[in-house]
Amino acid sequence: MPKMGSHARCRPSLPGLFLPLLLLLTPSAAAPTTKPYINSTADYSTECKTCPHSLCTNKQYYISGDSLNATCWTRGTKIAGDTLWLRTEAGCYVTQYDIAEYDGDYTAVLEYCGKDSEGEDLTEEDGTLQYKTECRICPDLQCDVVAYLPEETDVTLTCWTDEGQTVIDDPIWLKTRNNCYVAEIGLYSKPDTTYLDNCGPIPFLEIELHNNENVTSEVDKRNAFPEPVIHSPHYLINVTVGEDFAYCRDRPDVSGKIEKRYPFNSEVWLQCLVENNGTWWSETTDFCYVKNSDFWESPEGDYYRNPLCAYFGEPPS
Repeated sequence: MPKMGSHARCRPSLPGLFLPLLLLLTPSAAAPTTKPYINSTADYSTECKTCPHSLCTNKQYYISGDSLNATCWTRGTKIAGDTLWLRTEAGCYVTQYDIAEYDGDYTAVLEYCGKDSEGEDLTEEDGTLQYKTECRICPDLQCDVVAYLPEETDVTLTCWTDEGQTVIDDPIWLKTRNNCYVAEIGLYSKPDTTYLDNCGPIPFLEIELHNNENVTSEVDKRNAFPEPVIHSPHYLINVTVGEDFAYCRDRPDVSGKIEKRYPFNSEVWLQCLVENNGTWWSETTDFCYVKNSDFWESPEGDYYRNPLCAYFGEPPS
C-alpha cells in the first residue's frame, strides 16, 4: 500500500512547473510597439525631398489631398519650429508641417530612419546676376517672389530645372541658397549643369503656406521680400519703341544724360519701373531709363505688372 503523499511527490502541481515558462513567453507590458507605417494626406502641395532639408532636391511631390504612408521619422530643417521630417513609402522626405496633423507622437510609433538620414547632400556652383532678379518660390512667373535681388548679387546655385517658364528664350531656372529660383537668363553666364543636380519635379507653391521666414535654420533662411506680392509681376518684359527714337537716360528724368538711343520699332527689354512726378519710366537691360510713353505698350499697366526698381535696393559695391 503506497505511503500517504507519495502521489503528490510523483506528480508535481502544474502551476509550479509551467509558471516560469509562461512568464518567459508573455511580452512585457512596457515594451514599445511600432507600426510599419502611418497613413496621412498632404494638407497642400508639398515637396518630397531626397533628404530632410529645404534645399535638397525633390524626388516627387504631393498635392493637397494626396495620400501617403509615413514609414519612419528623422530630423532636418526646422519648419514652423519643428525639425521632424517623415520618410514616405516613396523613399523621400516631407516635413510633418505639410501633412495632416497626427493625433500622437511619430517618434513613439514609427522607427527612426537612422543617423545617416539626417545628412544634407547638395551640389553647388557660384553665379552672379547681371540684371535685377526676382527670386521666386517656384520656377514660374506666376509663383510668389521670395526675394528681390539687385544686379551684381553673387548667388550660390544648388540645382537646376528645365521645367520652368521660358524667359526670353531660356526655360532653365536654378535654385539658390535663398531657397528660391532665379531664371538662368538673369545670370552673367550659364552655369555648367553637369556639376549640379536636377531639382526634380516641383509643384506650384505659395508663400502664404510655405514662407519659412524666422522659423528656418540659418543656412536655409530666405531673404524677406519688401511687401506682399498680390499679383506676380513679369520679368524682363519685351516692348517695342513707338517713337522715331526712344532716349535712354542715366536717370528717370528728361534732363538726364542720354546713354543710348533706341530707333523706331526696335525691341527693348525692361527690368523694372520708376515713377517720377507722375511720369512712368522703365529701366532697360542697358541700365538706363526710357519714358514708358515712348513704347507702343504700357509697361506700368495691369497686363505686365512690372516690379518697381526700388524693390531691389542698391547693387553690392
